[in-house]
Amino acid sequence: MKSYVNVPFRIGDKEFTEADMELIQITVQRFSKFSRDEIILTICENLPWKSPNGRPKKEACRSLLLELEEKGVITLPPRRITNSVQARQERRGVALHTQLSASLKEVSPVTVDLVTPEQRADWNATMDTHHPLGFKRAIGAHLRYWIRVQRPEGSQIVGLLLFGAAAKALAVRDEWIGWTHEQRMRFRPKIVNNNRYLILPGVHIPHLASHVLALTARRIRSDWQARYGFEPVLLETFVEPQYSGTCYRAANWIEVGKTVGRGRQDRDYQYGTSIKSVWMYPLARDWRKRLFVPFPEWVEPTDE
Repeated sequence: MKSYVNVPFRIGDKEFTEADMELIQITVQRFSKFSRDEIILTICENLPWKSPNGRPKKEACRSLLLELEEKGVITLPPRRITNSVQARQERRGVALHTQLSASLKEVSPVTVDLVTPEQRADWNATMDTHHPLGFKRAIGAHLRYWIRVQRPEGSQIVGLLLFGAAAKALAVRDEWIGWTHEQRMRFRPKIVNNNRYLILPGVHIPHLASHVLALTARRIRSDWQARYGFEPVLLETFVEPQYSGTCYRAANWIEVGKTVGRGRQDRDYQYGTSIKSVWMYPLARDWRKRLFVPFPEWVEPTDE
């Protein structure tokens, strides 16, 4: 069975061979009456394709299958709208609004807290309502955060953060790191992108934004480790041209250059977008050494 895909190739630390591609094709054909999620889980189990913490890499697998379908290698079953999906669609979040002017000292300690599953709808609605780029959904590995300050009446939410997968290819970043194409394909998951950063309209607290970036940098390694089984090494972000990146500079992020004006998914150079500045933040002094350390292997637990 010919896959019409150049092999071997890597996605993160996983190398795909011709045999892997045949397994994917056979699984999709054999279980054509399954849902897409069931097929994805089956493939993740059979390859196996799992994070170091043992969780199946469902989003990465989903992206690969969609790409293979686009190339005509496989034909996925139609999408199904399940009761759980309908329930999520019907559960509309409530956008938060805050009015607060204070000094950083007056609202300390500031905290950066992970969003719980029950809070996601409100977080999504708030980000979509207030962020200039809006928000639809998080794709792939990601962490959502609330930014909270302390007031006499208790803690108060004043902002939101989203960290997710790094850009697949970014010329100025890749030149700054100095890695090869193969190294980028293998170790890119160790870079985490600050996809969204929002201080709520109506909140005016000097130096809050840079202070929050510093707080987040201290905890994201352990948070990512807890959820995905490995620690990130670098943070990256893009700053729109109408902004100067003041808070990132104040938090000791490094401006490494500009994008070339293409979107993350613009493989055919068809869609122009604004040229953004690219900022990086090393999460360890020896980040270059840590970047090229192989991911920890997941070991199947035994009953012993």
